[in-house]
Amino acid sequence: MILKSVLEMSALILSLVNGLMLLRNYLSDRPRLFVNPIHPDVYQWFFPLPKGEYQDQQTRKYGFLVYFAVGNRGLRDVSLESWRLHLKTVRGKWVELKPLSIPEPQIELGQSGSSKVYPVLGQKGPYFQGDIMIKAGSSVSGFAYYIAEFYGGRAWEPSIKEGKAIGRIEVQSVFGKKAQSKIFFTEIPLEKARTMIMDIDKIDLAESTAPNSDTNGAAKT
Repeated sequence: MILKSVLEMSALILSLVNGLMLLRNYLSDRPRLFVNPIHPDVYQWFFPLPKGEYQDQQTRKYGFLVYFAVGNRGLRDVSLESWRLHLKTVRGKWVELKPLSIPEPQIELGQSGSSKVYPVLGQKGPYFQGDIMIKAGSSVSGFAYYIAEFYGGRAWEPSIKEGKAIGRIEVQSVFGKKAQSKIFFTEIPLEKARTMIMDIDKIDLAESTAPNSDTNGAAKT
């Protein structure tokens, strides 16, 4: 009887040890995402867009271009499911924006007259595949473009301090893991944005998208 109890206890301890080892291996092998803006003082911009209209009200629109990298410190490959911009407004609220489809940006390099084409995250173009699969110990990078459209009270305007708008990029993997990073956007004129992406002011939100209602105004996202 005592021997049987000892064997049962040994089997229980062994199963617990095996379970803990499996959990440890799973946790050590899982993807570990991190996200960083690339040259944060250079490649992150926002600019005014032509005004729009919603329910007979004139809206104020802004474009946001962000260039960032997403890395994987884990030991398992993973694919990205989403990458969204959270924009801080004057009233301290955060507005979530979804990325829009854009051509690959082409940016002039200094005064040399030459230019460089950049990838768009998650979008295949003439030059890049727009990869969102991140291998273990590797990273992917690309541009993303967002539009925020506001109506009503000015409290919904982007929070701008010393010429910079405040936001954060939040990415999520197919396993539901998230990572985020603050972004500070430098204001540029629309004309400069057009030199990087032709007709960027003609790229717009879906017609079916409506602003969220609020007594002081709202954001169309």
